[in-house]
Amino acid sequence: MPAAKHLYEALNEALTALSRRPDANLPGAIYHAMGSLECVARDLTGDSRATLGVILKQHPELLPKPLDAALSQIWGYASNEARHVQEGRDPNREEAELLVGLAAAVTT
Repeated sequence: MPAAKHLYEALNEALTALSRRPDANLPGAIYHAMGSLECVARDLTGDSRATLGVILKQHPELLPKPLDAALSQIWGYASNEARHVQEGRDPNREEAELLVGLAAAVTT
């Protein structure tokens, strides 16, 4: 499947999770937003298996400084808040909206 299709599917899933009613799926929105970034990074590097964190470490030329460090920090936050969620601890809506917006901006 072309990378662009995966990118748009991931962003669509992020927006769908954020828009879910009556309760948004905030960890799901963050997870899918980061998935869109990972999709682009994999396409740019040709590495179809590496995580975004690994790609950012192995390919520091992908983004200008300090955006590379900022995206690495965002990846770390998303990993803690969406991938390794502790029961009873959810990200707040503003954080989820920020990450979805950042992912959409960076991927384009």
